[in-house]
Amino acid sequence: MNNRPFLAVFAGCWLGEITACHDVRMVFAALLFSGIFVLFFKKQISGWRRAVLFFFAGFLAGALMFVYQNKRFTRQENVLRGSEQVRAAGTAEWKGRTKKKEFLLLSHVYLPDRHLYLDGDVMVYDDDFGHILPGNKVVLTGELLPHEGPSNLGENDMRIYYLSRNIGFTMFPDKKEILGQEKKFWKSRLFSLRNRMSKNLSLQYDEKIRPMFEAMILGDKTGISKDLKDTFTQSGIVHILAISGLHISLAGAGIYRRLRGAGVPVCLSGAAGLTFALSYCVMTGMTGSSKRALFMFFFFVLSQVCGRSYDLLSSGGAAGLLLLLESPFRCLDAGFLMSMGAVMAAGIYREVLPAGKQKTFRDRQIRRFVFCIVVQIIMTPVLLYFQYECYPLSFIFNFLMLPLVTAGFTAGFLSAFLPVFLFSVPASALFSLVVAGTSLSRRLPVQNLVLGKPSFLWIIVFYMGLCLLYKTLKKSSYHKYACLLACGCFLILGVQKKQDKISFLDVGQGDCIALSLNRQDMILVDGGSSSKQDVGQYIIAPYVKSQGYQAVSAAVITHLDSDHYSGIRELLPSGMIRRLYLPRVKKDHAYMEIEKEARQYHVSVSYLSMGSKFSGTDWSMECLHPGPDTGLEKNAASLVFRLKVRGLSVLLTGDLENEGEEMLVQSGIQHADILKVGHHGSKNGTGEELLRQLRPKIAIVSAGKKNRYGHPHRETVRRLNDSGCSIYETSRSGMLWFSMERKRWYLNPKLDIMKQ
Repeated sequence: MNNRPFLAVFAGCWLGEITACHDVRMVFAALLFSGIFVLFFKKQISGWRRAVLFFFAGFLAGALMFVYQNKRFTRQENVLRGSEQVRAAGTAEWKGRTKKKEFLLLSHVYLPDRHLYLDGDVMVYDDDFGHILPGNKVVLTGELLPHEGPSNLGENDMRIYYLSRNIGFTMFPDKKEILGQEKKFWKSRLFSLRNRMSKNLSLQYDEKIRPMFEAMILGDKTGISKDLKDTFTQSGIVHILAISGLHISLAGAGIYRRLRGAGVPVCLSGAAGLTFALSYCVMTGMTGSSKRALFMFFFFVLSQVCGRSYDLLSSGGAAGLLLLLESPFRCLDAGFLMSMGAVMAAGIYREVLPAGKQKTFRDRQIRRFVFCIVVQIIMTPVLLYFQYECYPLSFIFNFLMLPLVTAGFTAGFLSAFLPVFLFSVPASALFSLVVAGTSLSRRLPVQNLVLGKPSFLWIIVFYMGLCLLYKTLKKSSYHKYACLLACGCFLILGVQKKQDKISFLDVGQGDCIALSLNRQDMILVDGGSSSKQDVGQYIIAPYVKSQGYQAVSAAVITHLDSDHYSGIRELLPSGMIRRLYLPRVKKDHAYMEIEKEARQYHVSVSYLSMGSKFSGTDWSMECLHPGPDTGLEKNAASLVFRLKVRGLSVLLTGDLENEGEEMLVQSGIQHADILKVGHHGSKNGTGEELLRQLRPKIAIVSAGKKNRYGHPHRETVRRLNDSGCSIYETSRSGMLWFSMERKRWYLNPKLDIMKQ
């Protein structure tokens, strides 16, 4: 970094923002350290000392910017959270469509009723925005919703996702009004061009191929099926569906090189290339990765105009720094980090293994193959941090498929402008080969490795080690490959350390208890919601993977209400559920449907009733209710389990209430340390007699925020308080979990529960 100040400042700025996000006290420690450093070396700041100074300058700037921006957005979120209908006036910046609704990006938003200007943009969703076009002044009436952070381990942080794009709120309007018909000429023309290109693609490609070109060329991923996305993800080439450097190279650098080849002066060629690249970025939504590529292309053109050499690492560092200065929240954005990681990998590879003379085709392919391996090693920590799994053979698919993708994309890009089959036929053939090739990834014995979420400290240490090994890699061929192997082995040390854990996930109005036992088994007791959509895909599966589990050993459904099994049902096609357990009760339509689906996806089905038991080393889980064929109503016939694990007793009651609860009391049920309150805390459950026999220390209520049922009911809360137990609600605290550390059970946050 001695000769790359932009790279040093970027690294410091990113780490400073990360540190401010996690622990502001570290910022003051860095400030103190940098002050001492300057005082100590004030007469000899050169070489590596200058790089350290640049790093700490970036660190402090990034930390202070993050704190400032976070306070600004937090203040407005607190002011507007829970507010009723508001009127919002602003400028329509862009218009597009998701799979279910249209969206409108509103900028320069003013709330006239509150005399308040919003700091960020507003993302507006509606079924149809009619004749609203980019540049129109509009007034919308509806509820402004701030973006919430994750309430479960492993869940995506939607607040960071939107704030990194400078979007502070979401709105679903009830009323829409256009104040002025003035349009931004440039954006309106680009919007019209985008629509024409979309029509050209729809005329030339079938339903299977067209969505890929719409994603790659126009940035529209609404047509990408989950199956295709999963296939590309498992083969490690899902990045081709994002607008990135490949697209900017074709849009900008391609124009520049052809003009230069025709003898056009460098300034005019650069201006033409930059104008075309900028227009393309705006037309495709100006994503973070496209901005990064645009900035880097600008630096490339600048280097050509000034007659200087172009340095990829310096250019990448400067582009990353500009993006972080624009939005400090990008420091934790997955797309930004993966984009920057790929650039840094390419830059480091060029430094360590210079191109030299590549006389033969074989030499070029060997170099490209090694490059794919290096990129995978450098990118794996980022993938693990955000996706909790990696794809060991993805470098092979990248090596084989990227030449086909590049050629197919070039032909497809031309076909979007020129609707002639001269381009669409080869493009379609090439991408059919890509789809067929990547489909092989699902047939391989090793598809993906779920290693869990590594600690952030481990990631920092990994990349610091990579920097320290930088000079070693230059010494000899032996050292190069030895160090690459060492980095690959070090990845294994970052896997999630499994521990005994009892987790009550926040699934809104529903239930999901995840049991991590023996550090090898993951058991789900229920998994569904009536207030949150796709809980299996967005809450349950990410949690399981973040804990380092490839699959769920057993999924138990206490009774067949959708708020207890909808998420489990979602996971059946993925093969993530190995065995399904259902109550031995009279079968209704929902029961037979999920039974049929389980067998369709080759998931074993077993049946439980009173006396059924699971067990392992230091734990057991016994079904206490109901007996077979009791004829009870659905809720009253919920499966009830007593879990005993390392000295801790937990009672899981499903939706138990009324006569089912009475039967449990009559059976002489004994003390439990933790009670999962039945039926989300309804009025008719968790009676005084049950509490008297159980004498729980802690009661967990799983219910949705502001749910229409009024759960937990105030009478139930009163009974729980009278029994002397502590009450925790997922609607208030988010996910709750009990974990064992040093032979003691702790409730998150670390409240000492019981010594083993």
